[in-house]
Amino acid sequence: MRAFGGFEKGTDYYLHQPLFHLKMTLFVLILIVELAPMITLIKWRIASARGAAIDTGRAKLYARISHVEALLLVLMMIAATGMARGVTFG
Repeated sequence: MRAFGGFEKGTDYYLHQPLFHLKMTLFVLILIVELAPMITLIKWRIASARGAAIDTGRAKLYARISHVEALLLVLMMIAATGMARGVTFG
């Protein structure tokens, strides 16, 4: 909202800020990586409500994916902190 809503620093600042691009790239990457676990968990919940057996064979994989997402989130927060402190490159 702040980046494209015409508030404070304006769109030009954000579009020319490498940390903003890094932050948005990490955000999109987190969303993409989360799709498979999210869809599977929804299917598990539906199957559980119907009383069907749930195949938890991929649970360890999804746990590892959660750890990767946590790391990406930490990197995203570091990028946001850098932006807030005015870190620039170039």
